[in-house]
Amino acid sequence: MKKLFEQVYGHKLDFFEEARYSLPLYLQDGKRFYKVSVFGKMFIVAFAESLERFNIETLKKQLASYQTAIKADVVYGFEKISSFQRKSMIENEIPFVSGNGQMYLPFLGILFENCAMSEDIIKEHFTPVSQLLFLLFLYEKDNCTKLEAAKRLHVLPMSISRASKQLLEKGLITEKKQGTEIMMTVSTKDRRDLYEKAGKYLINPIQSVLYLPNGRVDISTPASGEFSLSQRSDMGYPKYVEYALYKDLPFVKGLVGVDPDLNYETDIVRIQKWKYDPLIFSCNGQVDPVSLICTFADTNDERIHKCLEDVKEEIWNWQII
Repeated sequence: MKKLFEQVYGHKLDFFEEARYSLPLYLQDGKRFYKVSVFGKMFIVAFAESLERFNIETLKKQLASYQTAIKADVVYGFEKISSFQRKSMIENEIPFVSGNGQMYLPFLGILFENCAMSEDIIKEHFTPVSQLLFLLFLYEKDNCTKLEAAKRLHVLPMSISRASKQLLEKGLITEKKQGTEIMMTVSTKDRRDLYEKAGKYLINPIQSVLYLPNGRVDISTPASGEFSLSQRSDMGYPKYVEYALYKDLPFVKGLVGVDPDLNYETDIVRIQKWKYDPLIFSCNGQVDPVSLICTFADTNDERIHKCLEDVKEEIWNWQII
């Protein structure tokens, strides 16, 4: 906790020391107290050693009790908090400091500080299910319920709840309760605008690749990589025929690859193992355009990027219902 204050305030941190107070047991239990001074302003951090239960009303009542007993501004301290917990405390004007780089200190005029911790960086990009949900809105839906989305994407409703939360935080969708269901709606119906807003969050769907000497794996397996790109642009035929398969399919888990540099009598096929099912949005034997573009995220080949501009134009009409 002290290190966080030092990172944010540097020499403006006057002192940071542990303190003890005579308080009722329910206010002391599971807490450590620190006296802190920043810019000459002193306050107390009530650090919760664990956060098994998060109840905003209890936090508000205890905060008032702390301030009455200690007669100073009191701030909650946590090892880490979620974005939901952060949002709830800010909305209820509960000051806090978190070890994962978050703080809300209104009495210092500081609304929020992000110290660019690695955890925040990791959460910046979509999860595989979040990307699938985004593609559902990009290609097919202006709005749908979470249950409808779960059925369409072949995932559990709980997975959709986590994915929708990520899209909601990034301003890509809105949510509204309708009876017992939650209706999700795109923040903009302009597909180009929606794609641009999501661009920095997109992930490369490829988890790994392997080479097989057996020809095409299955007739429904969609083309991907440079092989797909060669069929959708003026790019020349690639070295390998290439297809995409979902990594969690039982037969995919059992595939054993070969060394492509060795000589084989049959043609070598390159298989991409994807983090989500490429068949969900594939069409005419090809993976969807956004996912294809994402597979080349680490490619610096100008020739490939030029061809991807052709693929990008497919997005606006891909599987629109």
